[in-house]
Amino acid sequence: MQVQDLILNMSNESMSMKSMMQVCGLKSRMTFRENYVAPALLDNAIERKYPNEPNHPRQMYQLTKQALEWKKSQED
Repeated sequence: MQVQDLILNMSNESMSMKSMMQVCGLKSRMTFRENYVAPALLDNAIERKYPNEPNHPRQMYQLTKQALEWKKSQED
């Protein structure tokens, strides 16, 4: 359910963790990372801009092609 909320709230552009938390209306970074980001990464719904450096200072996330297609089907 959280992954679906994240996909629907994310823009089609790369977003920072802070921006993603804001659009989902959440404030706890740890809870957001555990309940939204980690499952979304495992489901291949989002991908990191710097996949080999998860703690990169300018890390951004974007929807995968699969997630974009699912999001479009939900909006139609």
